[in-house]
Amino acid sequence: MSKTAGQQSINTLSRVVDLLVEHRIKLDALEYVLKETNPLVHELYLGTIENLQAQKTAEVNRVLSQTHKSKPTER
Repeated sequence: MSKTAGQQSINTLSRVVDLLVEHRIKLDALEYVLKETNPLVHELYLGTIENLQAQKTAEVNRVLSQTHKSKPTER
């Protein structure tokens, strides 16, 4: 990989991280407002997030398991 291509990759990764951090800050602020204005909906939101995280974990594990099974064994 050339030095220029490597720098572009680093710059792209840096922009992605910046966007993730920015959105995380916004989500945290919105969650705080939700918690203060409507605690019941906030609890529902937290439950939904937990369910989505569990689904994501199950899906990642399923894909990793399939990937592992489909790889030919190396000798």
